[in-house]
Amino acid sequence: MAEETREVRGRIPKDLKIAFEIACARLEATQTAALEEAIRDWLKKKESSEKQH
Repeated sequence: MAEETREVRGRIPKDLKIAFEIACARLEATQTAALEEAIRDWLKKKESSEKQH
């Protein structure tokens, strides 16, 4: 059974978006997979910094 998904939206600077698209293409990664990885890494970082305070 496939995992249920939801859409995430946001606005980022144009140059960052272009760099992201190029990096995904170069790495043959989907933008969805890259965003999921980035969000998971961000959450781990935030959880780690909360534990230190």
